[in-house]
Amino acid sequence: MRPIPRRAVLVAAAVAAMALAKPPSGIAADTKTFDIVIKQGKVIGAKSARVTQGDKVILSWTSDEPITLHLHGYDIERRVGPDKPADMMIDARATGRFPVEAHSEEKGNGGHGHAALFHLEVYPK
Repeated sequence: MRPIPRRAVLVAAAVAAMALAKPPSGIAADTKTFDIVIKQGKVIGAKSARVTQGDKVILSWTSDEPITLHLHGYDIERRVGPDKPADMMIDARATGRFPVEAHSEEKGNGGHGHAALFHLEVYPK
């Protein structure tokens, strides 16, 4: 039997340490975090996050251009930009499908975009 290379042991130890690491200070271990990237006004990757009623949720946003985001139903608004990532911290109490829309500076549309960029889907327990 060949000995296990030292590098493989170190990689396995690092992976195990990350798996056992505590979440950042102030965030519960059971918090569900979703990293969402906006490029040229569109979400890259998954267009929704599915959680269960009662979950603690963080939608962590980054964008290549300045934009104001509004999570309808929970009435949370955040400004995000190239040098300004933003988090939406949510206690998923209400069930349903909640859109996140971009607010614009245009007059006449109530400050909302025409289509949702992303959806938070909260399912009953």
